[in-house]
Amino acid sequence: MSIEARSVVEQFGERMKRLAIYEPLHRLDRKKGKDKNGNEIPYYELGMLTLLFFFENMIMRHKTSGVRELALFLYEVCHEKINLDETGFEELAREIIEVYRPSNGKRNSRSFYNWETGQEETVYYSILKAARSDLKSNTQYYALDEQGLELIFSSREYFSEFQISINQLLLRKQLEKGEFMGSLRQLDEMDLSAEALTERLAKIKHEVSRSIVSEETYTRYKKLIEDINLRLIRENEEFEELHEFVRLTKDSLKYQLDNEKDKKAYEFILKIDNRLEEVHHEHSKLLQESIALRTHALDAAQQSLYYIGIDSFNFEQEIVDALMGRLMPLYTSGTFIEPFLSLERAKLWHPMSVFYKQRIERVGEEDKSKAFTYGVTEEEVRKGKSKIGHYFKEVVNELVPLFEEQSVITLEEICNQIEVLRPEWLEQRLFYDMWMILHQKSPIAFENLDEESILNGIKEALGGITNSIKVMEYEGTVQKVPRFEIKNMLIDITMRQKEGERNEL
Repeated sequence: MSIEARSVVEQFGERMKRLAIYEPLHRLDRKKGKDKNGNEIPYYELGMLTLLFFFENMIMRHKTSGVRELALFLYEVCHEKINLDETGFEELAREIIEVYRPSNGKRNSRSFYNWETGQEETVYYSILKAARSDLKSNTQYYALDEQGLELIFSSREYFSEFQISINQLLLRKQLEKGEFMGSLRQLDEMDLSAEALTERLAKIKHEVSRSIVSEETYTRYKKLIEDINLRLIRENEEFEELHEFVRLTKDSLKYQLDNEKDKKAYEFILKIDNRLEEVHHEHSKLLQESIALRTHALDAAQQSLYYIGIDSFNFEQEIVDALMGRLMPLYTSGTFIEPFLSLERAKLWHPMSVFYKQRIERVGEEDKSKAFTYGVTEEEVRKGKSKIGHYFKEVVNELVPLFEEQSVITLEEICNQIEVLRPEWLEQRLFYDMWMILHQKSPIAFENLDEESILNGIKEALGGITNSIKVMEYEGTVQKVPRFEIKNMLIDITMRQKEGERNEL
């Protein structure tokens, strides 16, 4: 039988690169160390636990995972097997992280002879990468790098359990690198995973209605469904972030269509956007199904379990025979039948109740709090508007000379003028209300004001020099008295053009 050598050694370098990521685990396996009881420390297994710890934090979006957090996790999991205190576990965590991410700054590497190219090659890989850091406490946090994720994904059980989450992480990595073709493949894999999970949920739904015959079974299925639901919620949040990431990428590429390569990349990102929307839609239906399964199916199963217990309960056999068939102390007999007795009821009066708060009413006195408050009449409303309009007119009349000099002026300059002429106005709330009303209704054309408007006073005061007023927000705030502070505004008076004259700011 003939074998073609070229096809055998094809992609040899890539395969060696994938094997190289296991080397840190082998280095940990070769490490020697003992706990306080003299037992060997299982570095190999602890290395895998470390990877699972960082992967779970990545899934849960925890950004603060460092030596201290890893040590606490290892202590919680392993303290019964490995006799070390918290300080010992912290040193252990530091050793493991040192293997995955050397502190000397050099990347992990592996040299080998590539039989495909006929050359010596070196591959570099990174299991852990530095994430954020806390400068105050001088603490460095870590996260799984790309090869660390690959190392985790080689675990088949974890791979199948978190298939969509894994695809989401890989999709984000590929989008960041601009590998759009691979991104489409990840979306296709997510679609297949969603279909598989749909079938699994349907199977669980049938099992829930058919197999729950005890409290233990119910608890097990409840935990399974809640775990699925929580994972789907986290994945849905990741989909939202992916949508936003794709949108930003699409917007950035839209204005860079200078050559054929850019146009092709833009076409790919459009396909990714549409495909992501489809996959997210299917995933949303999965989330709704898991919620329905958790609320309806589990409740129905619990009720079914309750009625099964009632139907199978025999009062004569379980209670009467047990009570009459063997001698029991009086207290035990009372406790035995107590659940089947009705609750004891008694109407009691306590002497201390005479000191409680009493409601005291005088006969013939009307409770004023129960009287209705009647609204003001239309005449009173009209008088109130007239009074406010007159006040506005009086204020603006004082400012007419200022407006004749400047067509655009700030509220701060107006308040400076008022502070000299009529400082008492700065203590009045209505003065500030006037400017807020003008800003709210701006721009105002005087010819459009109705006869009953409270702004007619301003129209009468400024009618000789302008036919409109515009009030806009301006930088800064104005505070002339401790009681009131208002945002600075820009008041723009559109002056009527006079022959040989032009107003300027």
